[in-house]
Amino acid sequence: MPPLSATDAISPAWQHTRRLLLGPRNPRLFFKIAAVAFFAEMMSGTFSFSRPLHNTHSAGGGLSPSLTATILGIILVCAVVGLLIGLVFFYLSSRLQFTIFHIVLRSDTTVAPIWRRYGPATWRWMGLKVLFFLCAFACLAPILVVGVLYFIHAFTLRSQGDNSHLVGFILTAFCFVVFFILFVLALAVATILLRDFAVPSMALEGTPLRETVRRVLALVRNETGQVSLYLLLRFCLSMAGVWVSYILLAVLALIVGAPLGGIGFGLWSKLHLAGAAGHAGMIGGWVLLALALVGVLAVAVICLFGYLFTFLQAYAIFFLAGRYPLLGQLLVEPPAPVIPRPAQAWSPAFYTPPPA
Repeated sequence: MPPLSATDAISPAWQHTRRLLLGPRNPRLFFKIAAVAFFAEMMSGTFSFSRPLHNTHSAGGGLSPSLTATILGIILVCAVVGLLIGLVFFYLSSRLQFTIFHIVLRSDTTVAPIWRRYGPATWRWMGLKVLFFLCAFACLAPILVVGVLYFIHAFTLRSQGDNSHLVGFILTAFCFVVFFILFVLALAVATILLRDFAVPSMALEGTPLRETVRRVLALVRNETGQVSLYLLLRFCLSMAGVWVSYILLAVLALIVGAPLGGIGFGLWSKLHLAGAAGHAGMIGGWVLLALALVGVLAVAVICLFGYLFTFLQAYAIFFLAGRYPLLGQLLVEPPAPVIPRPAQAWSPAFYTPPPA
């Protein structure tokens, strides 16, 4: 398969997504694939937690030691449970990312066998993501420490009535904010590069972490312009898809919510003067109507954003296919042949430069 530019890969990716999701005209199949793509992306952002002990000291200043210990114990249990849930979601999202990659690549919709196939590769992918974020934190930590110490020093001088450092404090705060924004953007770019270009080689050949990262860096180094354009177009396509999804959700909420609201108003007009039993029935009816609306919108969210995430996965595959021979071969072959199982031996020729 010849390499496609970042712009040329959009059209075949869109057509491929339409054939995969809308071609069979099977709503259950559409929802299944969309749900895999939706949860593969949405659950990947749940492996985080905020400080559970925020403001604990000030809140517990006037409490008895036993009550303080009880509150701290509850907070600790909640933090541990939240961390365990985050780890479970982290594992599920990592494994589902391999699943949706295989589904889009091979147009194979049997989720259970695909899920079982990528167990070992999932742990390598999780390890790569953990190492990546640890390295990112190691790069950011020294600057955070220096910045926090400087801000503490500046606030101390300010509390003592010394305003000589005010201009320097404002400039430092501005530079710190700019640096943090740039760091977040760099982190997002690196995350997308790993998500789109590392998963294929880990899934198809079982490459170890060092070889996987080497292949991604080789692609970025040899085609910096095309990869940069790919990232820009991917961001624009994502934003456009998100806004279109929000508009469609708003329209659907009006279409579904209007008759449900009318039914709710009818319940109020009939039962608000019917005593305690009528009030209970009215509230129960409202709860059922609200659940129906939430259920319809939840299904719509999964379908719309699942379609978007499936398209983004197809876009990554079509952009990479001409530069990764094995991926391109499997993409153009009929769905019948079974792809080779991930092996420990791999070909070092991951990146194939486009023909002159």
